[in-house]
Amino acid sequence: MEIMGLIEPLQQLIGQFRKYKFGIAVKNVLYHFVTRERRKSFGSQNPEKTIYIIRSIDDKSPFYIGPVHNLLANYFYVLSHIQYAKTKGWIPVVDQLNYPVYNSQLEPVNGTRNAWEYFWEQPGGISLEEAYQSKNVVLSKQSWFWQWDMGYNPQEYQDKETLAFYHNLANGVPLNVQTQMYVNSAVKKVMSSEKRILGVNIRLGAHAVESKRHGEGHPIQPQIDDLIRETQKKFDAWEMDAVLVASDAQIVVERFRDVFGEKLLAYHRLRAEVGKEYGLDKNKEMYQGKNIYQTCLDYLTEMELLANCEGLIGAVTSGMRYALVRGSIESNRIKVIDCGLFQDSRKGE
Repeated sequence: MEIMGLIEPLQQLIGQFRKYKFGIAVKNVLYHFVTRERRKSFGSQNPEKTIYIIRSIDDKSPFYIGPVHNLLANYFYVLSHIQYAKTKGWIPVVDQLNYPVYNSQLEPVNGTRNAWEYFWEQPGGISLEEAYQSKNVVLSKQSWFWQWDMGYNPQEYQDKETLAFYHNLANGVPLNVQTQMYVNSAVKKVMSSEKRILGVNIRLGAHAVESKRHGEGHPIQPQIDDLIRETQKKFDAWEMDAVLVASDAQIVVERFRDVFGEKLLAYHRLRAEVGKEYGLDKNKEMYQGKNIYQTCLDYLTEMELLANCEGLIGAVTSGMRYALVRGSIESNRIKVIDCGLFQDSRKGE
């Protein structure tokens, strides 16, 4: 039995060295060991329950080999852990206070310093404070459960069963009251008519061929002109009345408005300035510390707007994934554009 129990970990170890270059694989193995799941006891509360504290990825670790996740990449990371907790019968609690993420703030937002709670409710109905006073606690590993991740395969984003699974999972993680009110106001303002709206999503920063930095192994975004042509085709084929474009770059909104005119809808928000859309994020006003919370809120709101559309076009991003999962768009009105992936220098030949 002991030997059998070693087979899976050994297979995973071998897989690391097959997937990555030797030095990268060694770092990744060390990262997974240091950040492995642990059992703790912090007090006497909830003696009949097991509390599962979801810890964020430690992107500051010297052994971490992945990217810094944005708001919605972190959201889907959390969803993978929530699903794991469900399989165990444990109560999940998200801790982005003691395990900060890129949008964590020094001062409270919506009355909390736990970045998860800036936007969402706790998924298990137990507060972070109560979790750290509980008797039976499991601290999560600080890495994905890849078996509950949609990945980058465009077919997954149009598969009814896959979308239904994540839709149900996401429904167990409602927006908090403040964020839901903000989103409702935006939906009413931007989508007040009863028109059939075609949503279009594109992210240029680090995801376009022209960008100064590329997200290694990430999906490549389409050229703006190509996306406009595809939008025109689907606009007619799907008998739409208006186009809602969501993007991190002002140039995208302007180019779409040149083509669609009064039929173009766009949520008013801070975006990368014209001329800076392909530059480094650190040089863009929207990503400065004073603006990061509002940028995240606006990004989330835009994706919620897309989720309310009758059709959706875009390449794979965590935002596109969120809009599909949160919405109920018919699969025959979803167009996932596949432009391939950027090269991943971490991987072996």
